[in-house]
Amino acid sequence: MDSILKTLTSFDTDIMFVILLALFFTLEQVLEKGLSFKKNSTHLFHSALLQTGYILLNIATASVFVFFFDWIVQYKIGLLNQIEIPYILKIFIGILILDFVGYWAHRLNHIWSLFWRLHRVHHSDTKMDSSTSFRAHPFDVFLDNATLIVAGIVFGLDINIIVLRWVIYMPLFVIHHTNYKFPVWVDAVFGKVFVTPNLHKIHHHQDQEFTDSNYGNIFIFWDKLFGTYKELPVQEIKYGLVEFEDSKKQTAWYLLVSPFLNIKRLDK
Repeated sequence: MDSILKTLTSFDTDIMFVILLALFFTLEQVLEKGLSFKKNSTHLFHSALLQTGYILLNIATASVFVFFFDWIVQYKIGLLNQIEIPYILKIFIGILILDFVGYWAHRLNHIWSLFWRLHRVHHSDTKMDSSTSFRAHPFDVFLDNATLIVAGIVFGLDINIIVLRWVIYMPLFVIHHTNYKFPVWVDAVFGKVFVTPNLHKIHHHQDQEFTDSNYGNIFIFWDKLFGTYKELPVQEIKYGLVEFEDSKKQTAWYLLVSPFLNIKRLDK
């Protein structure tokens, strides 16, 4: 078990993310028979520029991130460090906790206007495909890392649990944003517990009623428990935000500066 854990947590998650994106983006081109390759490549290019900034900032702040988790372990900070439980159980509890914290952090990104200015970059995409998973403002790295550090301090999580959860969630995160419409039986079978790609696509609907729903990352039962669960046939979804529909507002440069602009939220 220790060797498996060591192998899984030794992956370079940034490289793994890029490989997954390349794999699913290529698969999308095959399924579309290459009919929109030029348009899709342009879309990928602007998303990749944003993600490059995110990765560079992540690398720049890595030492601070590691410092906090070393401190948590050294001084046995947090709830789970106050009780004696098998480490494998701590991993399962930790992943569940991180998903719970992720649900509320994601919801806060929609509720608090300051956070929404950054998070709306991800929601601005009017053309959903796997490269949408790359579309995040570089400054999101500070919110993402702060959320993980707070969760680690409160609940006593070590960096291996943080990395392992991301390695598990990463393929699902990319699949969530593919342009493939999954059969309804996938939602019927797996959507009882997990966030399926179709359920996450609802979260990217232009209508704010649906944008502000289905916040879950891995597990959908948080939304069901806290009243933010929505269902909608995927073919009825119109992606993006009305205020970002202009093609000039889909460029990496505009998205990069958009949090500093006063852009009014519009309804369709």
